[in-house]
Amino acid sequence: MWIENLTYVITFVVSAGMSALGILVAYQLYQQFKKPVLSILLYQQIFLFSFLFYSIWGNIALRVILSDIQISEAISTKLALFVPIIGVPFMVVSWFMLLKIALKLNGINSIKTLAISFFPTLVVLVLVFTILFQKQIIPLPVNADLFVVRILSGINLVIHFIFLLIFLNQKAERKEIKESGFSLKEAAILFGLTLLYSTAMSFFDIFGFISTCISIAFIFAVGVFIPISIRLRQQFSETEKIMDFNAFCSAYEISKREAEIILEICSGKTNKAIAEKLFITLQTVKDHNHRIFTKTGVKSRVQLSNLVREKTGKK
Repeated sequence: MWIENLTYVITFVVSAGMSALGILVAYQLYQQFKKPVLSILLYQQIFLFSFLFYSIWGNIALRVILSDIQISEAISTKLALFVPIIGVPFMVVSWFMLLKIALKLNGINSIKTLAISFFPTLVVLVLVFTILFQKQIIPLPVNADLFVVRILSGINLVIHFIFLLIFLNQKAERKEIKESGFSLKEAAILFGLTLLYSTAMSFFDIFGFISTCISIAFIFAVGVFIPISIRLRQQFSETEKIMDFNAFCSAYEISKREAEIILEICSGKTNKAIAEKLFITLQTVKDHNHRIFTKTGVKSRVQLSNLVREKTGKK
């Protein structure tokens, strides 16, 4: 018994470490390069590991608690179905972010179309399954845990297959792909790993706690594949050493008016001088300054000037 408990403790530590690693690396990538796609990746990691931690370890904790309580098998089965379903919205958002990453990297402007079709489709599927269970058209399974895992693993595999298809449909690598280093090859590897852990999770209890813990560690490890692969390639740093001012503004989502103010700040003008030159109020200049500082992550005019000089090579 102590070996089983120790194995679960080790697996919990490993999965917690993987979760922290994925979120931390994604956060560092976004802070360093300020790419919109990296912001999406950060959210994808947060929602993914929120779901995995809640649904997997929450269910295990529930099983431990129920083992000391005398309840019927029917109630136990319903709880096993109910607990993971509560966390499904986190996984749904994670899937959406994953597909959004693929679209961004491949330069496909179909984010709104994806949102309009993706969420209603999944909502309808959830409602259909709920009604079928309530009406007992689909009987409650004997092994509720395995049933839920197989359904979610199947949907997850389909989402990753669509992710791979987005890369397959592109005839040439775009700038975003070259910069991130995440291309068709990495997408194919991710799908292969997803196929492996989906298979493992579909038979997670075949060898008792040993196979269960291995499957859990495997799924958490694959979860960090995207941020780790991007970090290891480190091609963002190579492509962003020098950029023109327009590219700088695009990278930090700077508006046309904000770009004008940045140029004036870099030339050494005061807020009052900028307001007089651009025919705007002093408060408007200060408001623009605040938004510019927020977008670029700086705290002063000097830091902003240094950042522009560093990224564009302007003196």
